[in-house]
Amino acid sequence: MVLELLGADRMLGHVQTAFRPNADVYFDKVEGAIIVKVDLAGIDPDTINLQIDERVLRVSGHRIDRGQRDKVYQQMEIAYGPFERRFQLPVEVDADSAEARYVRGFLEIVLPVADRKVSRRIPISIRDDEAAGPGSEAEPALRPEREPDRDPHVTD
Repeated sequence: MVLELLGADRMLGHVQTAFRPNADVYFDKVEGAIIVKVDLAGIDPDTINLQIDERVLRVSGHRIDRGQRDKVYQQMEIAYGPFERRFQLPVEVDADSAEARYVRGFLEIVLPVADRKVSRRIPISIRDDEAAGPGSEAEPALRPEREPDRDPHVTD
């Protein structure tokens, strides 16, 4: 309970943050994209940084307190200062096609799902070491590559 009152649960990892904005992450079937919607009311969009590394989206920035210092607060619930959120994405996304828009205090990041990489079979070369004989320094003969059996579920 003491940790909860001190906000220690908001300071996980090595990043010192003042607050942790709420977010929704979901798949939009119409757009074919992962959508990350972050509640960033009162934050200048020019101070927000977005970065994708592998399958992790990082959203960071700073909410600046522009209030008067001569105010005496009865209640203060709005957090100011630096923030950072990291989202583990469930699938690979096309970072080059990603878009972000800031509307009415919400940052919406659209991350199109990347095309799945098609697997393909790799042909196997068979070395015929027995042709050279034991102790021979002759180059081993190579048999021509054999074509693997076709799998109807794999495309070339």
